[in-house]
Amino acid sequence: MYGFLQEYLVEFAYGGVFLVLLLCGLGLPVPEDIPIITSGYLVHLGTMAFWPALTVNLLGIMLGDLMIYGFGYWMGPKALEHRMLRRVMTPERMEKVHHFFDRHGRKAIFFGRFVAGLRAPLFLAAGITRLPLRIFFGMDLAAALLSVPLLLVAAWYFGDHIDEFRRMVGTGKAVFILALGAVVAWVGGKYLWRKWRSKGSSPTSP
Repeated sequence: MYGFLQEYLVEFAYGGVFLVLLLCGLGLPVPEDIPIITSGYLVHLGTMAFWPALTVNLLGIMLGDLMIYGFGYWMGPKALEHRMLRRVMTPERMEKVHHFFDRHGRKAIFFGRFVAGLRAPLFLAAGITRLPLRIFFGMDLAAALLSVPLLLVAAWYFGDHIDEFRRMVGTGKAVFILALGAVVAWVGGKYLWRKWRSKGSSPTSP
């Protein structure tokens, strides 16, 4: 499955990435990590440029998420009776969603992006319960702005070992994203601190 998708994404590049991510948001049983990591690999190969790849990934993810949320908002509780959703939105899974919402409140939208199998039911439930769009969009965008650039850059950096990198991410995406984000924040903070110190210690002209 991954090999077929990789060939497809290499062939259609930006349009292929956007379409796959949009379909992932609508329930395609493919982890969204695959097109993101493949995009980073294609940036590594020089087939795609970084900023357009990042933009296409974010647009595909956010539009797919908004469509799930919008369907729940428009249909209300009847959304769970739709024949295409009954197999996915099982009572057991929806019970987990409600428990997740009770535990994390509105932050569940942010954390839900990093929990495999829970993202789509969470976003649908957010729409059904009429969570305000600005809160849903803000939380979802914040999570995407953390995970997508980090995965894209990491896949570009580890492009020579892309299969090992993909397996490593698959074993613990949430831990990987948070750890990588902490490293980036530490390195960036250290750089800014040194820059600020160097400015403060530089002699002032009379």
